Amino acid sequence: MLHSDKYVNEDGTPYVKPEIDKKKYMKIGAVALSILFVVLVLWNLVSKARKNGACNNMENTLLEAGYKYAHEKQQLPVIEGEQVKISSKQLLDSKYISSEDLTYKEQVGKATVTITKYKEEYIKSVEIEDCGYCSDRYSTWGKETTTYKPKKNVVEVIPTYNYYDKETYYTPYTDYFESKDISKKKSKYGTYLPKDESLLPEVPSPGIIVSIEQEQKPYYSYRDKMWRYYANACNYSGFASERPNGYTEKDTNTYKESAWSKWSINYPEEKEYRVIEQETGYRWYYKDGRKKVYYNSGEYLPDQPNKKYNQRDSKSVTMYRYRDELYRWMNGCDRDYTSLMSETYEGYPYRDEETLEYTEWTYWDPESTLDNSNSYYREQQVDMHSRYRIKYDIYSLLKLEQPLSKEEFEKKLGRSLADISKDPKIALEVTYTFKYKK
Repeated sequence: MLHSDKYVNEDGTPYVKPEIDKKKYMKIGAVALSILFVVLVLWNLVSKARKNGACNNMENTLLEAGYKYAHEKQQLPVIEGEQVKISSKQLLDSKYISSEDLTYKEQVGKATVTITKYKEEYIKSVEIEDCGYCSDRYSTWGKETTTYKPKKNVVEVIPTYNYYDKETYYTPYTDYFESKDISKKKSKYGTYLPKDESLLPEVPSPGIIVSIEQEQKPYYSYRDKMWRYYANACNYSGFASERPNGYTEKDTNTYKESAWSKWSINYPEEKEYRVIEQETGYRWYYKDGRKKVYYNSGEYLPDQPNKKYNQRDSKSVTMYRYRDELYRWMNGCDRDYTSLMSETYEGYPYRDEETLEYTEWTYWDPESTLDNSNSYYREQQVDMHSRYRIKYDIYSLLKLEQPLSKEEFEKKLGRSLADISKDPKIALEVTYTFKYKK
C-alpha cells in the first residue's frame, strides 16, 4: 500500500496528530476577556474622572467669580434666606470670566450662580446649561433634606420663616478693669473681654446675648520724687557706710539704704551697718524633649528667674545677699537737712540731689493731677480701663404654628421681608431644607 511522508514519522512509523486541549484554550480565552473587561472599566473610570475634573473646575471658577462679582458690586444678600442670582452673561460682560471658562470640548455653555445668606455665611450654587457633559452629568433633583453638604456645587436652598416678638434690655455696667486684666484676643462679640469672664454681668436665663459693649476711659496713677533740702552750704562727703578720710562724723538725717547685692554662695563679711539675708538656692531649667536646659549655664538662684525656667534640681545651696546703711559725713558744719519732701519751704534753699527717693505709685484715678505746678517732681502713668454691659433680648414663643415660604410670610405679615428684618421688636426664625442635583 502506498504511503505519504505527511502521515509517517522519519523512522516509518505512523504519524498520530495530537489531540487539542479544548479546556485549556477556553481558560486562556476567559482570562483574556477578563483582562479586556478590566481595561475597559478602568479606561471608562479614568475618562469619567477626567471629564468630572474638568467640569468641577468649571463650576468652582464660576462660583468664585460669582461671589467676587456680588461682593465687589455690593450685591451680597444681607437677610437670612435671601438670595441673589448672577448670570454668566453678567460675569462675561464684566470680565470676571472668559468664554474659555465656560467651554467644554468647544461647546460654550451658559450658567447661573445663586448665592444664599445662610446663618453667618453664604451658600453658593451654580447650574450650567448647554455645555455638553458638564450639563448632562446631572439628571434629576434629589429629595429635600435638612442636611447641608458644603462640598456640593449644585444645591437648591429652601428657606422658611417664622418669628418671635422680642424685647431688648441692658445690664448695668461693671466696674472698670485695668488693661492687664483684659484679654488681648478679640471675642466673638468684637470686643476685648476681661480674662475672668465670670466678672461680667449676669443675664437672666431666658435672655439671648446680642452684644457685649466695652467702654474705655483713661485712668491715672502717679508717684512723686522727694529730696532732702538743707539750710547751710556745708562741705559733706558722698554717701558711704564707713567714715571717709577728712570727715569726723556722719549726719544721721541723711540715712538711706544701698541696693541689695546679688545672691551669692559666698558668705559676706559682717559689718555693724550691714544686713545679711539667707535663702536656699537652686539651679532652674526647662525640658526640651528629654534634655534639661539650665538658666544662665546652671546659676543658683532662690527664686524662679522667669516663667520659661519652671523646674528646679533637687540639689540646693545656701545663698546670701546684703544691704548696707549709707550716710553723708560732715566735719563740724551741719547742713540741717529736712525730711524727705517734694517741695521746699523758706529757709532751706538747697536740694541734695543724691537723696532722691520716690513715693509708691498711687491707686488708679479717673482724674489726672499732673499740671505745670508739679510736673518737675510728679511722674504720671496712664492706663486705659474698660467697663462692660451686656445687651440681650428676651423672646416670646413662636408666633406662627408652622414656618412659611418667603411669599407666604410677607403676605401673612403684610410687609416685605426687608421691613420685617429691620423691626427691632421682631426676631426672625429661619429654617432651611436643601435639594441636591445628582
